[in-house]
Amino acid sequence: MAEELKNQQLVQERKKELQSIAQAREAHEQLMDEIRGYCQQARELREQAAALQQTGLTDFKVSEEIQQLLKHAKHLDAVTDQKDGLPRQQALELIDRLEQEASDCKQLIQYNEAVQARQKQEFENAKAASVKMIQDAEERLAQTRRVLTEKVAQLAELEG
Repeated sequence: MAEELKNQQLVQERKKELQSIAQAREAHEQLMDEIRGYCQQARELREQAAALQQTGLTDFKVSEEIQQLLKHAKHLDAVTDQKDGLPRQQALELIDRLEQEASDCKQLIQYNEAVQARQKQEFENAKAASVKMIQDAEERLAQTRRVLTEKVAQLAELEG
């Protein structure tokens, strides 16, 4: 009973760990989508700056707009580097840790199931041995009764 309760608790813990893994993966995917968005925006800004440069216009306003586009693209690159660094690494480490814990839990469950199967077999063997011992005792009792009945009959003959 205690083993079964423990196994149920382990199963519940494993479910929670798998949910945590799924949540960590989802958070990681959201982060990666955000990073891809920043990269795409930076690429588009560089393309706009290149298109303006190719027009051949040299006035101050065009030059200033090109610089602004490139500066904004550089800023998005910095944001991407920041987002792609530590949080991503933490998410990956969390996923790895949770996957290892889930694997450990799975191995523990398999071990406990094997122990439980062995204990069940031992119980069945002991139960069968007990039944055999009872049958043997009943046979000996019946035999003793027969012998006793015969001896009582013999005694009655001798006395009578």
